Amino acid sequence: MSVLVIRPDEEAQIAEAVEKARQNPIPWKALESIADKSDTNSLDLGERASGVEAVRRQYPSQHLALGTYRVALSFEQQPDGLFRHLSISSANRGKVPGLEVLTTVLGAFGFTGWPLRRPHRIWMEEFEPGHHAVNVVELEPPLSS
Repeated sequence: MSVLVIRPDEEAQIAEAVEKARQNPIPWKALESIADKSDTNSLDLGERASGVEAVRRQYPSQHLALGTYRVALSFEQQPDGLFRHLSISSANRGKVPGLEVLTTVLGAFGFTGWPLRRPHRIWMEEFEPGHHAVNVVELEPPLSS
């Protein structure tokens, strides 16, 4: 059984994770060589670019456990602007978050809701043998002057 937990304590942890991730965005120079430029909606472990782990060590994601779900958040500087990147997975091998969990977590992490309203991409990615995450990247609005 999978359980999503977002109470006031988790909301505070989410706010802190968003702030920390925003302060250390991954620059395009670091992403360019590892970015998946295909139009696929899934990525198996063996298809991941070499160098991903080195970039993640230098620009670590913010990780949280929300019940039995695991979340990783980062911000990425891409040619079109700054993107918010969220990976959501289940602690249970072979399980992935359903739509209700996905939409709830996206809202909690400041995405535009469901369906997403800004440029975005969504895909499934295997990050450990038998463990898959739903990945969502969405363009951040420009900073107001």
